[in-house]
Amino acid sequence: MSYESHSVLVEILRPYLQRNERYSRSSEPIAVEHMVAAGLRHLQGGRIKDARHIVKSSRAACYAMVDDFIDAVNSAPELDIKFPQNADEWRAANEGFRRRSSNDTMGGTVAALDGFFQRCNRPSTKEASNTVSYYSGHYESYGVNCLAVVRADLQFIYFGVVSPGSTNDIVSYSLAQSLKEMIDSLPLGLYFLGDAAFPLGEKLLTPFVGPQRHNSPYNDAYNFYLSQLRIRVEMAFGRLVNKFRILSGKINGSLSRVSAILMACARLHNFIIQNDGPCDEMTVGMSTGEEETFLQIRPDNTAPLGMSYLPTIPDDSYIFETEDGDSHTRTEIVEFLSRNSLRRPLHNLLRRRRELAAEQQQREIDDGWVFSQNGGGEVYAVAREYISPN
Repeated sequence: MSYESHSVLVEILRPYLQRNERYSRSSEPIAVEHMVAAGLRHLQGGRIKDARHIVKSSRAACYAMVDDFIDAVNSAPELDIKFPQNADEWRAANEGFRRRSSNDTMGGTVAALDGFFQRCNRPSTKEASNTVSYYSGHYESYGVNCLAVVRADLQFIYFGVVSPGSTNDIVSYSLAQSLKEMIDSLPLGLYFLGDAAFPLGEKLLTPFVGPQRHNSPYNDAYNFYLSQLRIRVEMAFGRLVNKFRILSGKINGSLSRVSAILMACARLHNFIIQNDGPCDEMTVGMSTGEEETFLQIRPDNTAPLGMSYLPTIPDDSYIFETEDGDSHTRTEIVEFLSRNSLRRPLHNLLRRRRELAAEQQQREIDDGWVFSQNGGGEVYAVAREYISPN
């Protein structure tokens, strides 16, 4: 965050944080600038014991400052996360995705939808009657599931902590009533993009899965062009977690405090993009890898597939079933690809083959195989022999 943006944020939060000198125990009250600095440092992964030395306060006062800062961020209407309010704003959201959609294939996209898992402590029985529902078997941790919707410039237009950690995305989506109502009310021809965990419809497009994906090369091409835009929500999560490092680990505190911290981070994420950029035009010509480097999005070693955040993954006991919904919009897009002979680009196919080969090699290494190279440069697997330590 730039100094100019920090100054703007201080003025936005001043009415909520200003202390009355009359009730100050010290010679002067704690400055709003100090409270904002302590709060930002805490959200960015800093420790309270360090922040208290920076702002010259007691440990208890520093905890109070951080709590007041988070409450102020969530109370300020200037920082509200809002859906587009009129046709012009929807059109602007649509233009951001159209600039990134090859051959204008997904020309009606206005937002991308996905969920992510945030670690937290086990909730008390006073907070939740079924505390086990917050435990994710996949991540072996208690947590909450969040749903978010982003524009092409990575700003959130919806962010909510909607369900316990063991819940899958389709159940979380059914609980987000305001999000469902907004999608259902979209103007004709506009739609959101989601992954296969969400229900397919005219206003929410999802990829082909299972046998459907391989029924036609154009079904596979459709998946590529959808993924090309849907990755924006994954990049938004990556930037959020990399900017506010408190989200990279387990958040301590009650469920209400965890939700407050998540919402504050999402609101500040939007504020920083609005004031410091990068604006959408700066990154349109970049590849995904170049943009992630430019935005300083780094992978999380504990996340799957080299992601920088923890995606929502149901427990192993959950049997995933694809939705049997139908979408004329998706059918029309596939027909468009077929008429114009647009398939998945060759460079993407080659990269995917390399990824699959690397995954297979890693599985064989895990199963006890080693790899050798013959005179022609070909790599082949050889069963690892057991050598006695004697």
